[in-house]
Formats: sequence, structure tokens, C-alpha cells
Amino acid sequence: MIPALTALKAAVAALLEARGERGLSALVAGGELALAAPPQRWTLGSREVSASRLSLAVDAPEFATLTADPSRLAAVKEAFASAVRTPETELADLSLVLRLPGVRRGWSQIYREAALPAAPERPAPDAVLGGAAALLEASGDARGAAMLRRARLEEAQVAGGRSAALVRCVVRLEPADRAALDRDGERAERLRRAVRDAGTRPSEAIASVELATALYPLGGAAAPEARLARALAARGAVAVTIRRGDGPERDGVELAVVASGELLRVRITAAPEREHGLWRAEGIRAITVAAGDLTTPERTEELAALLCGGELP
Repeated sequence: MIPALTALKAAVAALLEARGERGLSALVAGGELALAAPPQRWTLGSREVSASRLSLAVDAPEFATLTADPSRLAAVKEAFASAVRTPETELADLSLVLRLPGVRRGWSQIYREAALPAAPERPAPDAVLGGAAALLEASGDARGAAMLRRARLEEAQVAGGRSAALVRCVVRLEPADRAALDRDGERAERLRRAVRDAGTRPSEAIASVELATALYPLGGAAAPEARLARALAARGAVAVTIRRGDGPERDGVELAVVASGELLRVRITAAPEREHGLWRAEGIRAITVAAGDLTTPERTEELAALLCGGELP
């Protein structure tokens, strides 16, 4: 048994040929007929009919021919209306559809198969800070770049974006760095601008960049080993706490540091701050420093530079 739509298309093609429209007859015969929507119930005078919406998909040359001459398209639609018309049925509409090469179907039949591109993942906070620090360095602000490398970034999406999501950024700086920025408004604004530039993405916009102090346990500033570990991480080194003197004697903390391809041992004692730059080395692979030597970001950076094979400023 011939499918209903195939039989209808053949009848329309035959009707057009009988009317002397051989070109249009061949065009219809070569097209693909489909139901565009479920039939509708129409009331025409005293009778109710089922009105069908059809679509005819044709290749680009035939599509151009019909759309360039409205009379030809009207002739095709009238032929379909004549073929569909019965006491119970009518043609609601005939849509002309461009048939896509390769799939041989119209877009309406395949658009659901087209997947939206996956949104790229948001960059890691450290990557945003690294990009912002590099931008500051390229702009000649090495001190601002060093502040960002010692900092931590927190991000949260906020409501209000229409075309793009909005993200609020909080840069948590070392207390000494945050205090210094209170006295240097221009540098503070450069830090905010650099973070905004590094964090902006096609699908997200930076709503605000806030500068805040780092958070530490109540009753003290940053543990010296934590400060040193962050300074080393900013230089590409890795530091791991391997022993902590939590007993009554509290004989300090030991870190294992991998820097410049070498394994070092760093022991931080509770001794008071020494004269500037006087750290006591124990052989080649160990060094002892006083906790007081790590009270400021600048002194911590100096020690990190030494451990990473650099020269002291």
C-alpha cells in the first residue's frame, strides 16, 4: 500500500502536469512531503473539516525557482489545496522548506539534533590571579604582581545578568599587603582592574572586585609556615609540612621543599627575628630560620627567592 503522503504528492504532480505545468510537476515529484503539524478542526459554514498543514522540502535550485516567482509557488499551493479538499478535509497551509544537503531533510526535522556548544569551564582562581599578576608585571608594577601571587581569590555568581552571568570576586591579600593598599589607592585600583581583565569570559562578566584581608584563626596572624608555603608556591616550588613541634617544648616546624629540582628541609624555630638576611644554613640541604623572619611578605619573598635558587634583592 502506498503511504498517504506519497500518494498525495503523486496526485499533485499529476494534476500540475495535466494543467500544463510540467516543470512544477517535476519539482513536486522530486520534493519530500511531510505533515508540518497535527491537523486542526475548522468550521466552514455548516460543516467541520480537518485542516492539514503540510511542508514540501526541495533542493536549493527548486527552492530558488519557487521563491523567485510568487505565481509558481501559488500554483503549487493551489494544486495541493485541490488535492486535499474533500467534504471532511481542507489544506490549512503549505510551507516551502529548503532541503539540507547530506541529510536530505529540512531544518525543522533536524534542529533538535543540533547541540549547543558546551560552555568552557571557569578558569581556576589561581589561573585568574596568575594572569592578573602577569598583566601587572607587564605594566611595570612588580610589587602589585607580587601581592597578587601571595593572595587567594574567591568567586561567586550573583543575580542580575541578562546576556552574561555576573561574578563577584574577592581577592584575599596578606594583611600587610592589604594595609599597604589602603595607603596606595592607585595600586589598589590597578589590582582590581587586572583581576577584572583576567577573569572576564564570553559567558561571564565580572560584577565587582573587592580587596579583602586573608582569614586566619582567632588569636594570631598567619602561621609562618603557611606564609612561606604561599611565597614558595608563587615561585613554582612545593612545600609540605612534615613535622610540627606541638608538644610542651614547641621546637618549631619542619617543611620539605622541592625547589629548582632539589629537595630541601626548612626548619622554622620560635626564636626572635634575626638581623636582616642572616639565616642559618645546616649543610646544603637544610636551613633554619626564625619565625620572626617571616613576619612580612617582603622578608618571606626574600627567603623564597633564596630557596628557589634566586638572589636576594
